[in-house]
Amino acid sequence: MSYLQFPRLHFSGKFQSDIPTVNNPRNYYDNDDFQTSYQLPAYPIGNGGPSPNGTGSWRLYNCTVQRVTYLDGTTCDDATLDPIIGMPLSGVDSRVDGKMVDLDTDEKTTELWGFQVIVGNGDNAVFQGEYEVSAFSDYWFRAQDAIFGDLGGSAFYQSVLNIGKWNNAIKSRYLNELAAGLPSGQAPEKLSIKFNLDAFDFNPSSTTFLFGRITGTIGRYLPAEPLHFVNNRTLFPNPAARIGLNTAYCKVDNGVVHVDLGNSLPMEKGVTANVDQIYLAVLPATGAPVLLGEINYAETNWYAATAGVVSIPFTPDKAALIENNPLAIFHTASGRTLLQENEGGIFVNADAFTFRFNPGEKQTVRLYASALGKPLSNQVIRLFNVPGRRTKPGAPSAISFPDTVTTNAAGVAEIPVTASDPGTPRGFIDGQVYYIGYSLGNIRSNNMVMIKVYSGYKVPDQPTWMEHVQPIFQQYANLYPVMKSIVDLSNYASVMQRLHALKNVFRLPISSPNYMPVTRDLSAAKLEMLRKWLDNPVYMKLDSIEHLKQALQTALELEHATIPPYLCALYSIKQGHNIEVAELIRGVVMEEMLHMALVSNLLIAIGGSPDMVHPAFVPRYPASLPGGLRAGLTVHLRRCSIEHIRDTFMTIEEPEEVIQTKMKALNQQWPEGSNPYTIGWFYDEIKRGLTDLSKAGKITFGNEDKQVKEWNGQGKLFAIKNLQDALNALEQIKDQGEGMSANDPQDGDGELAHYYKFAEIVNGHHLERKKDGTFAYTGAKIPFDPKGVWPIEDDPQPVNYPENSRAQILSVQFAQSYQAMLKGLHRTFNGEPAYLQEAVGTMFALSLMARKLVETPTGIGNGTTMAPAFLLP
Repeated sequence: MSYLQFPRLHFSGKFQSDIPTVNNPRNYYDNDDFQTSYQLPAYPIGNGGPSPNGTGSWRLYNCTVQRVTYLDGTTCDDATLDPIIGMPLSGVDSRVDGKMVDLDTDEKTTELWGFQVIVGNGDNAVFQGEYEVSAFSDYWFRAQDAIFGDLGGSAFYQSVLNIGKWNNAIKSRYLNELAAGLPSGQAPEKLSIKFNLDAFDFNPSSTTFLFGRITGTIGRYLPAEPLHFVNNRTLFPNPAARIGLNTAYCKVDNGVVHVDLGNSLPMEKGVTANVDQIYLAVLPATGAPVLLGEINYAETNWYAATAGVVSIPFTPDKAALIENNPLAIFHTASGRTLLQENEGGIFVNADAFTFRFNPGEKQTVRLYASALGKPLSNQVIRLFNVPGRRTKPGAPSAISFPDTVTTNAAGVAEIPVTASDPGTPRGFIDGQVYYIGYSLGNIRSNNMVMIKVYSGYKVPDQPTWMEHVQPIFQQYANLYPVMKSIVDLSNYASVMQRLHALKNVFRLPISSPNYMPVTRDLSAAKLEMLRKWLDNPVYMKLDSIEHLKQALQTALELEHATIPPYLCALYSIKQGHNIEVAELIRGVVMEEMLHMALVSNLLIAIGGSPDMVHPAFVPRYPASLPGGLRAGLTVHLRRCSIEHIRDTFMTIEEPEEVIQTKMKALNQQWPEGSNPYTIGWFYDEIKRGLTDLSKAGKITFGNEDKQVKEWNGQGKLFAIKNLQDALNALEQIKDQGEGMSANDPQDGDGELAHYYKFAEIVNGHHLERKKDGTFAYTGAKIPFDPKGVWPIEDDPQPVNYPENSRAQILSVQFAQSYQAMLKGLHRTFNGEPAYLQEAVGTMFALSLMARKLVETPTGIGNGTTMAPAFLLP
């Protein structure tokens, strides 16, 4: 038995699907090419789509029981006769909502995970069941008057509810009949449920944004039945019909044909479209169709009250005719069938049809075959690969299965499927999606088995953040920005703050609505690696020269990441205004370039090649610091202001000792040794690694001729010839940023460290040494006038500028020049040290371009002027 038969319950209302939309375009999965504009909302298409901050949550809203049909075929929609009528259906009780999850970005067949159905309220709920995971079926474009996307789409979900709570204190006849035949007080173990979803509103300006309509049916379930479809009589669209309907499902039982048209009839203006009179009919081998009963879809509230399910009784004299001939939906006005069974009533279908495989894993796919509702035994079903949307022609498949399978006496055949390692044919997207088609005789099913096979992965003995974890977490941070309000997965320090919670969610069963990752797209091996790392969250392992090179490349990116925000603030200062503030910022920028040079020389000295042109070298602001340092810090491109310098620039450069002192003042329970993961801490780790590798004889220093030695600014640039030179270079970088110690704000050359230069601006006075040897911001005044700053746009996104506008043209020109400067620096530190002056000269040209840029209105109507974006759109 299934939901189609007596007794059954119908419900309707709305559903809310808080879908994330950044993860839809496949190119967004490339960490190196990801743009922050991809997280901006856009409708109907572009950037991050209508719902970039979606959580994936799926919930029922204002759903109620509309009608019940009893074992004798009578119906009830009166709560005074059966108190279950009008009861609410909800999807949560004491946990979070279920989740909608696509199988893959290249196969957006959506599954429901962690969903439960509760009928009734709280302690008065009459039953509660866990929905067994399933994917939607029979998606089609249903709404004839819809002009865009999912508003016109429709599909159904069918599965079973595993009953965990049963309470018929209300003495509902429907519930009594559901439990009929069971020992007194015993509940059914499972119930069959099917529901239709349509009219999903994708328009962010609508009051029903992310809501849609749901109608559904709940009934009995028998163990022999498939979980996810009705295995009896299936009616398919007639290609010759002028009116488009979708597949319908029937069950012939005890003198009644039960027909499910819930996902079959077109809609217009929110109601079932007028397709004239239609009838359930039987098609004898000769003669006209025999009409069995009209489908009264035009009745008031028909769809909400019935979910499109109708039951048409027939007289005994029709039984043989129905048993031996195809059923159809007949359109009297045209004299055509709109839906009908296949030739001979043959139907073959997979029950569960979405699968996830790890390399080497074996799973079984179950097929059901029938003819006119009767099981087909001893029948050969042919199996074949179906080319995928993103599979290159001729590419080898990573799944193996037999060419044919044979049905048993119950009409069931099982396909043994084994997966091998597909490699990484899609690059930045794990694994590959494969499809198995099947046919019986000359009837080829339109449905397919969809299989995602993960890429092979060897779990390292000691996973580290830098090498193994960060690339995975960065992708999730990019594609699911809503997570940032809880934990910034791109940021090591933020992850460390939420370590305990992450340990818990990464160990939950995959069926849990709290499971991470929500997308369920991690292989078993990668999940094991993450769990292993969460138990011992090592930042980086510098036990080889390759690991050291990786750390130094990150250091190079870290030093560079500070330059665009500092330059943006500098460029925003109007000429002739805030002169001393501008000089302080300019001096810091030049020292950051010195730091880039020192790190590059060190990388060259140990045989590395500084890379300043790879796609992710320039951060996509707003962004965390490279390496995931400083929890809670998001670096923005903004105009110069006291608040921005205090909250961003000082936080970037803040010494660990200062942080510890502040935290202890705020919280006496602040634990000793807590690590704020500063830039200084990062360089101390590199120094330790360098020293250990040098003592172990694993590194040598050389390539002096390729290193850059000329420098005309503050600080010292020199070739790295030995370990002491390397340690001196790293110490200079740290001292210029944080100061020599908690009691000495200078950098060793008598200059203030960056943190204290910015603090002077914030405090409005120079820092001076007092008679007792301490320091205080009591020196000469450093004035700052906000009126002397251009109102440049925060975090500029050139994609938002009008096409071919002056703003867009100037933005692109600046970005091209900045990229040219980086290319020049790349040449300088990759074998052409004499090219440095050319590269630095580009910076002065950039300054001239920036002056013109910040005076130009953005043209987006908010009173802002342009700001440099540093990246091409």
